[in-house]
Amino acid sequence: MGYCVYYNGEVNVTPPLTQDHARLLRALANFEQTEETQAIFAAIAASPEPDLPGHAGLLEVSEDRKRLLPEEGESRHGIRLWLKLLVRHLFVPLGYTLNGEVSWEGEDHDDSGGVFIKDNQIEAVDDLIFNAGPSWAPNHYADDILKQAIQKLLDSADSAGCSPDLTVVAVAHVETVRSLIPEL
Repeated sequence: MGYCVYYNGEVNVTPPLTQDHARLLRALANFEQTEETQAIFAAIAASPEPDLPGHAGLLEVSEDRKRLLPEEGESRHGIRLWLKLLVRHLFVPLGYTLNGEVSWEGEDHDDSGGVFIKDNQIEAVDDLIFNAGPSWAPNHYADDILKQAIQKLLDSADSAGCSPDLTVVAVAHVETVRSLIPEL
C-alpha cells in the first residue's frame, strides 16, 4: 500500500446529512464522476487550492448521517485537504456545520497530529515531539511567544514603595500571559 497513515476520531455534521447529500459526499470522496460531482470538481479546480487529495475513500458517512468518519485501518494522507475542500465547496453552500477532531499517526515516529474543526473552521496541527533531556539536565519546552510574554512580565516588576514581600508588575503583561496560558 505504500506509506500508511492511521486515523482516529470523527466530525459531527449539523444538521444531519440528507440521503442525497450523503450520497453526493460519498461520490466526491471516491472521485466518482457524475453530473452532480462534476460541478463541484470544476469549482475545486478553479479555486485557489485546485488540487484534490491523492487518494479516494478517506472519509465515510455514519449510518445516521450525523458524522464523518475517517477510513478505518491503513489509510493515506489527505484527510485535511478533503475536509477543507468539502467544507468550502459542499458543506457551507448546503448549510451544514462541521465540528470535531481527527488525529493521524503515520508510519514515521514524528508523523502525527490532528485536524481540528470548529464551526467549519479547519486547522491541522502536527504533534510536537520534544526530547526533554536527562533528569539531571532537563530542557523544558515552552512556546517562544509565551517565553517572551513571561520575560516582559518579569521585566515590568517594580518593588519601589512596596514592602519587602511585594512587587508590582504591569497589568498589560499579566493579561498577555493569562491569554497565552489555557485554562487548566
